[in-house]
Amino acid sequence: MSALATEPSVLAPGTEIVPGHRVVEHLSRGGALDVYEVWSEERLCSCIAKTVRPDRADVERVRDRLLLEGRLLGELAHPHLPRAFATVEGPVPVVLLETNVGLTLEEVVDLRLRRLPVVDLCHLGRQLASALHYLHAHGYLHLDVRPANVMAHGGVATLIDLSIARPPGPVRRGTGTREYMAPEQARGDLVCAATDVWGLGATLFEAATGIAPFAPLDEDEDGPFAAGECLQLVRPAPAPSSLGRRLPAAFSRLLRDCLADDPAARPGILDVHDVLGELAGTAT
Repeated sequence: MSALATEPSVLAPGTEIVPGHRVVEHLSRGGALDVYEVWSEERLCSCIAKTVRPDRADVERVRDRLLLEGRLLGELAHPHLPRAFATVEGPVPVVLLETNVGLTLEEVVDLRLRRLPVVDLCHLGRQLASALHYLHAHGYLHLDVRPANVMAHGGVATLIDLSIARPPGPVRRGTGTREYMAPEQARGDLVCAATDVWGLGATLFEAATGIAPFAPLDEDEDGPFAAGECLQLVRPAPAPSSLGRRLPAAFSRLLRDCLADDPAARPGILDVHDVLGELAGTAT
């Protein structure tokens, strides 16, 4: 039977997903979660509802991760992280989040005819670095920093999706998204704050060049990548200039340092924040 035939159905518009919140539309489906736009009768506004896919409802690890995300976003308060309004526990938990208007950074990069100016890249990076620094100070790593997990609207970036956030320590091999995970995630080693520095570097690299640093660059890489190989384990990131993007030397150097194979060789998240601030002041 095909995967399509066994795919569970999504909730229909008008369905009450939790009391007082009815589905407007299904927004996305990942390997473990469904995301809906819902109408809140309590708040008289649109909200986002994240819930466990019907076919993963009996997976304790998936439920626990979603509950952790709801708890974190309910307790943490930062201008570049979304707010959780409520977490509804039960056999199929639901987290209600504020609606983030605008496009994802992935969509911005795909739709723009010209690459983002360096000064905009610096401001974007500083906002994401501030959110990561705050998250780290509360004992958690994001572990999935990538353009699809950044909402961008009116010059403000919001880092979304804490579904695999966890404290520093060992992780299962391949935890994260393949093109953006640090080598230690790909190998299943210890993760730390430097792991998110890598994700930030990969995100800024793609925002600057339009290409993820560890997506296949040619036919020779297509086959291994399609077979599941993590290219960051076999080669360094290409120079942005080789992809047709001329950047200030200091900015290119920062990207290279963030994407160092050795976590100890990467700059700290505060250093990244400060260097981007200096570069923003000199960028034209």
